[in-house]
Amino acid sequence: MKIKKKSNSVRVPPLKKAIKVKRKSSDIEEESTVSKAIENVKKVLEKKNVKATNIPKIVSSPKPEKSHKVIKVRKRKIRPQMRYQRGIVYLGHIPHGFYEEQMTEYFTQFGKVTRVRVVRSRNTGRSRGYGYVEFMYPEVAKVAAETMNNYLMYGRLLKATYIPPEKQHNGFFAGKTWTTKIYPKVINRNKVTKIRNGGVQNQRHVSFEQSTRHKLSALEKKLKEKGFDMNFVPIDSSK
Repeated sequence: MKIKKKSNSVRVPPLKKAIKVKRKSSDIEEESTVSKAIENVKKVLEKKNVKATNIPKIVSSPKPEKSHKVIKVRKRKIRPQMRYQRGIVYLGHIPHGFYEEQMTEYFTQFGKVTRVRVVRSRNTGRSRGYGYVEFMYPEVAKVAAETMNNYLMYGRLLKATYIPPEKQHNGFFAGKTWTTKIYPKVINRNKVTKIRNGGVQNQRHVSFEQSTRHKLSALEKKLKEKGFDMNFVPIDSSK
């Protein structure tokens, strides 16, 4: 038999290669930071829960609604008008010569007359043909209006109508009682005459003289163009 020679070589069992995955240092650092962040968040949440359990609940009182500023408007004190129960009669187609004096004398036969007015022109002061008569009592005014309506007076039919208290106002008797001697046109005329006859200032007088000289010189030029040689010389020329 053939005998196999033993070899001095010893068989080594196959070594298991440990596969090790080398990790980069950056990946390890990222994992550590993420884990630390998670742990910190957990700690913060636990602290909040502990504080919430310890703090007593405060009942929030309802907020008061904003009160808008109320602007107080001052009410004007209206003085009560003294309304007298008096009767007013409207008169139309009043003839010439039948004025305030004649009307008061004529209508006193019906009762007591308190006020009389003939509506007059602002410029001339003459009667405009209508007016108003006020009596003390409205019953008397009604009787006067009924009797004097369509009454023939100096060739005219007088128109008289009773004005009820609902339609009465103070405008019927507003203004001054004008006459043929005293009326607005005469008053304004007297004011103007006083201003003209009064003292004139030196500046206004000088400006007036200059304007008149300019006008006269312009007139001289126009006359020369048409063949007329004329020189206007002022009588009292201030040197």
